[in-house]
Amino acid sequence: MKKLIALLIALLLLGLSAAAEPMSYFDYTDDILEDGSPIYYFPELSLQLPAEWAGKVMAIQRENGTSFYQKASHEKYQEEGITGGGFLFRLSASVNGSFSLLPAFRYLGFSEASSLNYFLELPTDYSAYNSDAMRAEYDAMYAQIDYVATHAVFYAQQTEAPELIPEEEPEEAEAPAPQPEEAEAPARAAQQPAAGNGGISVEKARYHFEHSALPRYFYGDPDIMLEVLEESGVYRLWRSLIDENGVVAPYGPQDYQQNWYASDDGTSILQIVMPKPEADTQCYRVYLVYHPMTGEASYFTIEYNGFLGDTSFVCGWTRAHEHVNYSGAEILDPEADDYSDALFAEAVRIAKLANVSPVLTPAEGLTDGTDTSEPEPQAEPAPSDLLEIPCPELGFTTMANPAFSWDYKEGTGISIYTKTPGKIPYVIVFQSEDLIMEPFDFIKEQYTPHIQKKYGDDLVYYQEYEHYSLGGKDLPAGVYTYRVQGKLVDMIRVYDSTGKRTVCFTAKYIQGEAEPTLSALHDAIRYFKAN
Repeated sequence: MKKLIALLIALLLLGLSAAAEPMSYFDYTDDILEDGSPIYYFPELSLQLPAEWAGKVMAIQRENGTSFYQKASHEKYQEEGITGGGFLFRLSASVNGSFSLLPAFRYLGFSEASSLNYFLELPTDYSAYNSDAMRAEYDAMYAQIDYVATHAVFYAQQTEAPELIPEEEPEEAEAPAPQPEEAEAPARAAQQPAAGNGGISVEKARYHFEHSALPRYFYGDPDIMLEVLEESGVYRLWRSLIDENGVVAPYGPQDYQQNWYASDDGTSILQIVMPKPEADTQCYRVYLVYHPMTGEASYFTIEYNGFLGDTSFVCGWTRAHEHVNYSGAEILDPEADDYSDALFAEAVRIAKLANVSPVLTPAEGLTDGTDTSEPEPQAEPAPSDLLEIPCPELGFTTMANPAFSWDYKEGTGISIYTKTPGKIPYVIVFQSEDLIMEPFDFIKEQYTPHIQKKYGDDLVYYQEYEHYSLGGKDLPAGVYTYRVQGKLVDMIRVYDSTGKRTVCFTAKYIQGEAEPTLSALHDAIRYFKAN
């Protein structure tokens, strides 16, 4: 079963950037016009680039679109093992309005032929190589993105899709090219750190998880999918996806719930309660409906819509990955006394939509899916599988995987190295006297300014959290991303208290390589004991 879980997790990770549209929409041929302008011909439209870009740009076709890069920066970063350097924009398409949740984009138009919305997805971080000449060239190219957007030509008639396109683009879309000196601006704190492929936000990761990954792999093999969810819970899959892609999301196991129902005709219904939605298309709940004997399967969503007020939408995805709208539904209050009854009534309604007998009973012998463990390989091992690390100098013990190494330094505490001794990635545990101010205030007023001063222009992201779920606890934390030696480093700094003294936990790792360092951080927090 563990192998099946690992396989499914791998599929989810590989699918993060997958689009619903066939890759053929992004096949292209390129040419040079008489005025020297590069031009790219796609099946439904052409993109003309400025003449000044000739010889300076390169295009790479991927499943979720065709990405364009500043050639010099991209090749220089590739020498250092970084694949997303020099990113300028990605030509993408969507069957719905989910692209409006992207931090920055340029809308191109709606194709009546394919019912696709085309847009340019823009970078969320500064991706030029650290060279004055390359930065100057990148800035000049980025300043001409609007030229590319206005020179997109559809071959067939295309119209706007007002019901899908927001009245105006997000504020970030109007911003000039991101500059290194802008890294400290407070507005950057509202963005999620990039993950080496142009940037993945919480909204994008959540949309993919709820609307693409779960339905695709449920339809692909319902038996395995339900078995994995029964044994491990949905939170493990979600955490595996976001940790692998460097996404910071303020959700914990308590934000997810699984309720299982059995219909009297033999159909199983899994109701998954998601974290409270905060943006259009995010789900309150999803339903996986499956009859093991007939093979009939259906996937339903209860979606948030900001225009509907106290009403949500009942929607779904077909096997062909077509989105279906059914009707409105009330927004349920988790604090209400009749919340459990309301969830059951909604499951009965979903059964009717799936043409399943609405005579349901809670399934016995199944877990509720409220997963308090961490995603594999972050699953919490029994303490007997860990080694105790004593720190008599500071008066505490913690635990770590015996495959790691560690040492003690005065003024630093215990350093747990998850790869190479003395180098990133690692976790640091330090116990000190109580802080004069509250930990969250300390993070905002003392530690974040210290990091801003220390890394300067190389600090590309920061965010403070008053409540951050780690190691089974809800703690104040600061999350930071900075550049060092051509790479992006993620750092998480968390504070806890023993009642008498303050404990500080710090984890550092190369962005996109969260494991196994996050596991070490969880273990260090969970098994910390003051002497």
